Amino acid sequence: MSTEFSIVTIVKHRTQQLSNLLSSIEHSSIIPKEVVIVWMTSPSEESLLGSELFDIQHCFATHSELPIAKARNRGFEACTTAKIIYLDVDCLCPATLLQELIAPLTNGRVVTANIIDLPCKAEEVSKSILQDLTAIPVKAQKELPFVHFDVTAFAITSDDFDRLGGFDTDYDGYGFSDVDFAMRCSQTGLTLVNTGRHIFKQFHMHFNPPLNHLCDLVANAELFKQKWSCYPFCNYFEKFAELGYVNADYEQTGIRVTRPASEEELNDFFIDQPCEEQPEVAEDIRQTA
Repeated sequence: MSTEFSIVTIVKHRTQQLSNLLSSIEHSSIIPKEVVIVWMTSPSEESLLGSELFDIQHCFATHSELPIAKARNRGFEACTTAKIIYLDVDCLCPATLLQELIAPLTNGRVVTANIIDLPCKAEEVSKSILQDLTAIPVKAQKELPFVHFDVTAFAITSDDFDRLGGFDTDYDGYGFSDVDFAMRCSQTGLTLVNTGRHIFKQFHMHFNPPLNHLCDLVANAELFKQKWSCYPFCNYFEKFAELGYVNADYEQTGIRVTRPASEEELNDFFIDQPCEEQPEVAEDIRQTA
């Protein structure tokens, strides 16, 4: 295929995941013209990674740290092609995935795939594990409402991304800039196409629910409410309210932090091991768009 395209990813400390992602891109059935890597923090030893198969452009934070929305926008702005694939740094691409994202991509469309969590740590990723997972049945391509949009992996034209204005940088830190982006895609009249194919997501240690990002989530939820006259769908808040971290009547009176979490409480929600059960396609319910 002669169609030129770019890949954007952003990274903050997950260098093993980045190395795995780049390796999977190198083994893809089609190769991008360039991969743009946006480093959200200061440079490290991995900040000059290269490839013999495609150009890698490294973009660095100009201050202490780049917020997620600004980092994504910076990556898209650096691309030199008309078709762009965004991949979270945790992604691993099956051999034909990039081709399947690019082939149906035109102006007016956003193209995605089904996300499957890998049942192993990033340093344990192997060809045999990926080969086993490729046996998961493929679904038919179909159009979906943007309530199902997961920005973990998607393709969009540079024209459409510019028309949308990128990710809203008023969202600072963690939470809801992706849901806002989905809302604007829907409002603009774009079509969401799911290829029915799979992309694999590498494990990283995290908090579930993300209590470590409580203040960001609350602030960004209030910003979302100001823009869209409703709160984004988020079952985290129900859990936080149940545990007393936010007010239970937040939908009526506005959401606010009622108490911070202690270190012991944070540890209760820390996930340091991947789930070893057979992974299923992740299709989290998001804000209706």
